[in-house]
Amino acid sequence: MKDIQKEKFDTAKLCQILVELNRAYAGQSFLSCAFLIRSVIDHVPPIFGLNSFTEVANNYAGGGRSFREAMQHLENASRKIADSFLHLQIRAAESIPTKTQVEFRADLDVLLGEVIRVLRPKP
Repeated sequence: MKDIQKEKFDTAKLCQILVELNRAYAGQSFLSCAFLIRSVIDHVPPIFGLNSFTEVANNYAGGGRSFREAMQHLENASRKIADSFLHLQIRAAESIPTKTQVEFRADLDVLLGEVIRVLRPKP
């Protein structure tokens, strides 16, 4: 992704989020993973000509049915998990996200593959 020429969008921030996500996952910082995945899905909609990731998940026609289903899963599951940890105030007993709860590699890979396809210069 770093090698994509920056014609319309600068991918530097997205690349850094992904670097930090990889580090957080390797370091078992699963709260950070949830937050960073949320950051990715909030960051990329303009690449698809849309305003929100909900629109990407439900309305983006360029990726086909499999893409749409993967994005709907990413939207619904990852956002709810991140929101539950971002917006809940301290409680008497807490739960910390597990590796399984933040495992969205396949869906993120599908998303990033489409980001690269859209941003890659056309021959």
